[in-house]
Amino acid sequence: MAVIRAFIRDSYVNKKGEAPVYVSFYILREKIEISCKISVSLKAWDKDVGKVTTKDKFHADRNMMIDSVKKRINEIFVKYRLTNKTLTKEIFLREFNNPTVFTTFFDYAEWYQRLRFKEIEESTAKHHRVVIKKLKEYKENLTFGDISSDFIREYAAYLKKTLKNKDVTANKNLKTIKIYVNDAVKRGYMDANPFEDIKIKHSRSIPVDYLTESEFAKLTELYASKTLANNLQRTLGFFLFMCFTSLHISDAKAVKMEQISNTTLTYYRKKNRNSKPEPIFIPLSKPAKKIIKTEAGLRLKGLLFDGIYTDQRLNMFLKIIANKAGIDKKISAKTGRHTFATIYLRRTKDVRSLQDLLGHSNITETMLYAHVMDESKREGIDTFNDFKI
Repeated sequence: MAVIRAFIRDSYVNKKGEAPVYVSFYILREKIEISCKISVSLKAWDKDVGKVTTKDKFHADRNMMIDSVKKRINEIFVKYRLTNKTLTKEIFLREFNNPTVFTTFFDYAEWYQRLRFKEIEESTAKHHRVVIKKLKEYKENLTFGDISSDFIREYAAYLKKTLKNKDVTANKNLKTIKIYVNDAVKRGYMDANPFEDIKIKHSRSIPVDYLTESEFAKLTELYASKTLANNLQRTLGFFLFMCFTSLHISDAKAVKMEQISNTTLTYYRKKNRNSKPEPIFIPLSKPAKKIIKTEAGLRLKGLLFDGIYTDQRLNMFLKIIANKAGIDKKISAKTGRHTFATIYLRRTKDVRSLQDLLGHSNITETMLYAHVMDESKREGIDTFNDFKI
C-alpha cells in the first residue's frame, strides 16, 4: 500500500493565515502531490499526524475531505494491483482527475446512453439497449478489465452457438459494443482497445425482404386500381413512395411539402444526421410525383403523409396488401427501401450513385445489395453461350 502523507503548503499563506492542504506519495519513485481543495489555518494544523485540529470549527468536515482524497488514491492503487497492471504517474493522474468512476462496464454504458441518446434515432437507441442487455445477461458484473480480445471472441461464439444468432446479427452486436469500447478507450477508462486484434466482417448478405420487379408491378397495379379500402390504399401509397424514393420509414414520415420541388425531394437522413449531415437530393420519377399529388392534393405546406399509421400498424396492413396482390412473401416497411436499391442497381449497375441516393456514409453499407452485381456477372458470362465450340 502506498504511504500517503498529508501536509500544509505554508509557502502559500493567504491574508486569513490559511494555507492549502495537499497529500503526497510516490509511484515508481516519482513524487506526486494532490490538492485536497481546502485551506486551513496554520494554527489549526497538526503536521505530525497530518490532520486539522479542533481549533478549526470545521475540523471534522475538513479531515473528512482529506480522508476522501486518500481513499480515492488507495482505490486506484488497489485496482491496478488486483489487475496486475503497471501504474505510472501519467495513468494515475488520468484516473484520479476523471470525475466519473464506473464500477462496471454497464454503469458506463448507462451513462454513455444518457449522454448520446439525445442525438440518435429511437430505433438506434432501442438496438443499443438490446445489445447491452444481451451482453449483461452473458456476464452481469463485467468490468473494463474483463474486456479483452479473448473475451470478445468468446462472446461472439456465444452469440452464434448458444443464442443461434446469424453472422449478420452477431456482427451488428459486436459493432455496437465496439462503439462503447472505442469511447471508453478515448476517455481513458481502458488502456488498450481489444478490438484492434479483431476484424468484424461487414455483412454482404442478400436482403430477404425486397420485391422483384414483377412483384413490384403487382403492387403498382393494385394502387392504380383504387379498389382497396381507404386505410390499405393510403398504406400502399406510403409504401410505394418509399419504393420510388429510397427513403427509410422514419424519413418518409417526416417529409414535408416544403422539401418537394417539381423535380426533386430534398431531405436529411435522420439516422446519419451526425456522421453525414449533408442534404440528400432524390430526383422524382413520374410515379413518385403522382403519389405526392394524390396524397397532398392542393396542400403546399406541412407533412406529406399527415397522420400516417404507426410502424406496427403499417406492417400489419402491408401483409394484408401483399396477400391481396398474390405476393407470397413477408414484407414490411423496410422492404420499400430495399426494393428501390435492388431495382436501381439492377437497372443502372451504378453503386456510387446508389450510395448517394441511400445516404450511406460508407460504400460497404451499399454493398448489401451486391447480390445484384453477382446476377449481372452471371448474365454477362451467359452472353458467351452464343458462341459454339
